[in-house]
Amino acid sequence: MKKRNRLKTSFVTLIKLTLVVVLIRFLADKGFLSIEAIRRALEQPERIALALLALTFGTVFSIVRWQYLLRAQDIHLSWGKTVQLAMIGNFFNIALPGAVSGDFVKAFYIAREIHGQRARAFGSILFDRVAGVSGLVLISALALSLSRLESGGPSQFTAISAFVVVAAIGVVGFFGYLFLVPENRDPLFVLFEKAENRVARLGSFKRIYIGLRHYHHHRTTVLRSLALSLAIHALVCFACLQLVVALGDQPLSLPALFTVVPLGLLVTAIPVAPAGVGTGHAAFGALFLLLGSNMGANVFSFMVLHGLLVGALGGLVYLRFKSQLPALPENPSDAQS
Repeated sequence: MKKRNRLKTSFVTLIKLTLVVVLIRFLADKGFLSIEAIRRALEQPERIALALLALTFGTVFSIVRWQYLLRAQDIHLSWGKTVQLAMIGNFFNIALPGAVSGDFVKAFYIAREIHGQRARAFGSILFDRVAGVSGLVLISALALSLSRLESGGPSQFTAISAFVVVAAIGVVGFFGYLFLVPENRDPLFVLFEKAENRVARLGSFKRIYIGLRHYHHHRTTVLRSLALSLAIHALVCFACLQLVVALGDQPLSLPALFTVVPLGLLVTAIPVAPAGVGTGHAAFGALFLLLGSNMGANVFSFMVLHGLLVGALGGLVYLRFKSQLPALPENPSDAQS
């Protein structure tokens, strides 16, 4: 059985890697990935530095956001420990497929750090991801509205407008439900409770939902987290603008850029390759093409570079953190004493 699972995992990994190679080759053949453009961008180190600095500030803000969410759950980690766990998560974002893989690793380690509060720890991580995705949707919807107000606004957004509007309605609906529905009248909680009564193992989903629902009492923290999410994505869009100019393209319309970049980031969450390689290149290439630019894939390459640098630093943190973990006792009775 184990051998069969290993073969299945290897086969799936091979398919994913093949898909990534095919995507990158296709983008290169179509001129979306250009070594010459990247070399030209490196001749403007001040813009590259500004872009990387903006992305770094975005990383710092994401750690601050998670710390706020942890404290709302009565989980009081030191800033040093929060930074440590966040950096470990960044490392596994590049070591494992998808941009959300590090979340699972953070959940595992924080459960070891905070005994008896696993559900609340998972709730903070899940809500951190919800706040991040919500920020992407809201900033894209706001920018789309502004682009419509511009004279001669991009009509090519018609194809994605429906998705952005539906997603924005979903975000508003989620937070409306969280804030307005009392806990003692929550039909979802009743649903999870019935599921647990039928299948005991499903109780973990109820406990995680309770951890998520906990933010009903912390509206200020939720609004602060959303504000930080908007700031993070604004910094990413600013970085993309700098990279586009450095790559030799004309500055793009800010509302248009703020519309498509968040959508491209959403695609990177698809667990195909580490750091969203391949899928992110394809998404940014296609979305930037709507703006009349073929530099989207090149822009994402620099974003991947920043992710690799942060992830490598997280790898060093992980090695130090792992060496500090206490060894499990050989005799089970020792663990109870």
